[in-house]
Amino acid sequence: MRIAFLLLLMGAGAFRLVAPPVQDSEAGPPIEIRLNGDSNRDLEMRINRVLSRYPDMQRHRTTRFEILSDMPSEDAALHGRLLERAAHAVEDFCRRLKMPLSETGGHERGRHLVIAFSSRFDFLSFAGWSDEIHARWLAGYFSPTSGHMVYHHAGDNPAVRRVSDRLAKFEARGEPVDPAQLAAIEDFVDHQTASVVIHEAVHMLLHQHAILTASKENPIWLVEGLAGSFEPREATERFGPNRRENGRTQDFRRHLSEGRVPSIASLLEATTTPSDGLDRESFYDGSAVLCSWLVRNEPEGMAEYIRGRKWDRTSSNDSNDADGLAAFEAAFGAIDKLERRWLDAERSAAGLPRY
Repeated sequence: MRIAFLLLLMGAGAFRLVAPPVQDSEAGPPIEIRLNGDSNRDLEMRINRVLSRYPDMQRHRTTRFEILSDMPSEDAALHGRLLERAAHAVEDFCRRLKMPLSETGGHERGRHLVIAFSSRFDFLSFAGWSDEIHARWLAGYFSPTSGHMVYHHAGDNPAVRRVSDRLAKFEARGEPVDPAQLAAIEDFVDHQTASVVIHEAVHMLLHQHAILTASKENPIWLVEGLAGSFEPREATERFGPNRRENGRTQDFRRHLSEGRVPSIASLLEATTTPSDGLDRESFYDGSAVLCSWLVRNEPEGMAEYIRGRKWDRTSSNDSNDADGLAAFEAAFGAIDKLERRWLDAERSAAGLPRY
């Protein structure tokens, strides 16, 4: 019964299955610092602009973040903890690549501003009003122009609501509902929300620390792949590209066993994320796993490649031309040899036969 329920959720397109955790250090309990005022003038103006339109939002603060949210305080505190852990993971990543963070630490405009909605409708309304974003499939985004990240709680995902409503109808008719089903919903929602929070926070932190800007000069596979490589396999585990597995590893291995992993050349050629759902999934999963492998196995090359993307402003992200391949091979060597090493290593880790 539970397997059928999980397949229903996956078929709805809401979630990915997550591997059970292995032995690892658990994160500490959520903590939050609540203060008023004391921010720079620009940030205060941005906060007041949001609060004037959404007066029910409460203001929360952690060491590096200002959070505006209409979620319960317990959820806001948990998300504050996730944001701080994302900041630490980015610092670890930069240390591994020997790429110092900007001296301002991204705080020239004050703490990083995060806007979190309980309601998907309010999230979409805000995205259109504030940032002229009208992509209804989004669960969260970072706006480099506005300097804030925005997301909604995964509990208001349409697929989750449909399943929850179905279970509620069973209960209303007096039919028994397996508690494991309710626990599965809660687990999936928690994991999906954590993935969105961390993914968008990494976009914001890398951009505002001037490590990898969210601009057209940088290839989409690198920008999305790095953010995806930070997504946790389990929210209680440590995460980041320095670790061998992330929240996209299991799906990548499924694509690998089915022969549906995109080639490195196709990732370099992409100028936008694929529009087809399946292709988009394999694009994000492949980019995330490749970025993690490069950080762990080719840190000097990865640092060189990212630095090159920072100073090369002559191309407008025409990653499909010879310059995109040349920049990659200048950092990592011949693409065919690197791809063979990467996929052999991933096949070995997945217990699949090597070619």
